[in-house]
Amino acid sequence: MHEAVRLESHVPCRPFLKWPGGKAKLVPEIQARIPAGYARYVEPFIGGGALFFSLQSIPAKLSDINAELINVYSVVQQDVESLILALGNHYYDKDYYYQIREADRQDSFHQWTPIEKAARTIFLNKTCYNGLFRVNSKGEFNTPFGRYSNPTICDADNLRACSQALQGAQLRVADFQSACEDLDANDFVYF
Repeated sequence: MHEAVRLESHVPCRPFLKWPGGKAKLVPEIQARIPAGYARYVEPFIGGGALFFSLQSIPAKLSDINAELINVYSVVQQDVESLILALGNHYYDKDYYYQIREADRQDSFHQWTPIEKAARTIFLNKTCYNGLFRVNSKGEFNTPFGRYSNPTICDADNLRACSQALQGAQLRVADFQSACEDLDANDFVYF
C-alpha cells in the first residue's frame, strides 16, 4: 500500500467558506481518531473542508452534490489569482447583495464564467445570514442578507494557501453513492 502523505509544502490554511455543520472546532478531536496509515483521503460531503485543509493529505478525492460548491473549489484549485481579482469587485452593501443574489434568476447568468460564479458564491457566503447556502425549488439562492460589522469577502492569503492544498485533490460533483463507488480498503473516508 502506498500511503497518503501530507503536502511537503504544507501551508496552514482554513476553510474559505462558512458552511452549516462545519467541523472546524472539532478538527483536533477528529484528528485524534484518524487511522495511522491510509492510501487516499476521501470526503464525499466536502462542505467547508475543515478536516481536509487541516490534514492536506494527498491523494484526495473530494466531492459534493452541490455543483456551485464544487465549482468554487475547482476555481480555487485552478485559477485562484483570477478569483481574487473577481472578489475585489464585490462589496458589503445590502442593496448590492440582493442584486448579486438575484443574478441566478436572470438568463444572462448562464453566460457567467466559472470564476464569476465562484466569486458570487464566496461573496454571498460571506455576506448572507450565517453563511447559509440555501436555494429554493428552482435552484435559486434565497438566503437573506446577513448583518456583520465588516465581513472579509476576500482573504487572498488563505485562498492561495487553500489553492496550494487542493493541488493534490480530485474534485467532482457527485452524490454520496457515486462518490463512494471506487473506494479501496486502504482509503480513509471522512463522512
